[in-house]
Amino acid sequence: MGKNTVIWGITILTIFNFIFTKDIKTAFAEAMPKSQSAELVAANETMKLKEACLAATITAIELEIKRHDLVYEMQPKPDNAAPFANFLQDLDVLKADLAKYKAMKAENYFLPQKVTVTGWVSGKAADDSILYVDGMSKSGPWYHLAGVLDGYYGIMEPEKKYEVTFYPVYPRSYWHMQSDYVLLAKAVPPLQDKRITGEVFQRTAESFYMQETKCDNYKVYLLDEPNNALVNKLVLDAKKSAFNIVITAGDQRKYQYLEFVSSNGSVLLKLDEIKSEAQRIVLEPEVYLKKPAIYLYPEKKTQITVKHDFKGRISNTYPLYKDNWTVIAKADGTLFNLKDKRYYEYLFWDGFYSFPAAHYQYQSGFYVKNGDYITFLQSKLSQIGLNEKEINDFIVYWLPAMNKYDNCFVHFRINDDIDGSSVLKTEPAAETTIRVFMEFKGVGEVENQYKLPEQKLPNFARKGFTLVEWGGAEFGSGKIE
Repeated sequence: MGKNTVIWGITILTIFNFIFTKDIKTAFAEAMPKSQSAELVAANETMKLKEACLAATITAIELEIKRHDLVYEMQPKPDNAAPFANFLQDLDVLKADLAKYKAMKAENYFLPQKVTVTGWVSGKAADDSILYVDGMSKSGPWYHLAGVLDGYYGIMEPEKKYEVTFYPVYPRSYWHMQSDYVLLAKAVPPLQDKRITGEVFQRTAESFYMQETKCDNYKVYLLDEPNNALVNKLVLDAKKSAFNIVITAGDQRKYQYLEFVSSNGSVLLKLDEIKSEAQRIVLEPEVYLKKPAIYLYPEKKTQITVKHDFKGRISNTYPLYKDNWTVIAKADGTLFNLKDKRYYEYLFWDGFYSFPAAHYQYQSGFYVKNGDYITFLQSKLSQIGLNEKEINDFIVYWLPAMNKYDNCFVHFRINDDIDGSSVLKTEPAAETTIRVFMEFKGVGEVENQYKLPEQKLPNFARKGFTLVEWGGAEFGSGKIE
């Protein structure tokens, strides 16, 4: 075999191994539930911090041993070694600690309590540099650098104050003053009070279109995390559309998000992403996506995993959705949920989502009179491909809501992931998918008003494993309900 052949063989094998390994990692990451993926990221970050703290501890002890050796060498040596007994004993303890930490595995290292303060260095930062902090005096506390999380001391410029986070990794003997060697974990310019200005607008449903107007009745809150109403702070109770607010440095440390809320919707902003220019806040009405019911019909008894990626805010699920639904499905649609060991006819969820204005720019639909609702729904749902049971479930749920009106405008969204807001994936994949989402609005007399063209509906023939979902939303003037 020639030399070139061997080289090409090794090269191809290396490339194949890289691609194959990458595909496995990608597939593994995509298959992992979001909660587990977040836990894995947190575990990796913790391990990285432990490794850095352990390395800094070893550096700290080595610096302390070097300092002890230097002090010992500079002292005159009397014939009697007794005066140095304690000093030499301390040196033995340092050497024993050094051996212990060098033999230690990072996973067995116990992280010290982190400290966040305003700090700075007087010269170029390096191992054993003094980290000065606000509030220190000649009596301390004294902190000496023994390492930096990402290995780059350049994150701190001399004589410039930062908001620093560090971990005291080893005590430094310095008379009777508090003194520690530390791992520098983070250094960012200190937070300043942040002024945020702008104007708030709202979109409301008029006829079949969304109208944008100034909003002069809203509130602004600080939140520590999204959708956490328990930990918040009211910043502004506005009675005019323009706003000018100041978020203090202290509040920026405590809260991460700024939320604008009105009866017509809400907008959530991340504080550290808000720029200095004036903000234009548009409050979109939230749609309550009601009663989406998911039916599964495999050709034979099959274990099926359903994953739902909803871009909005989930309100209810039944059975309880956590990372996925995993069921044993029969050909007749009977579902046995593996998590609670109970039987179901379908999987249920509902939630809230703010659609953009373009969502309501209907180009077609149906105008239906009260008294015709049942026959209309039976006819159109059957045309689309729903069976008798699904049609019955749909009408029983939606007929009371429609009967409140003398006439309704109706538009069906079919297999568009509810305008991209709701993505369903199953394993195994469904061969036929029929997702029907009805949007409707009560209207006045339909005979003498301009009408949109009638909507053309598709017809689906069920083939193989079939997934069916139906749901809907009612929208009215001012607020979509």
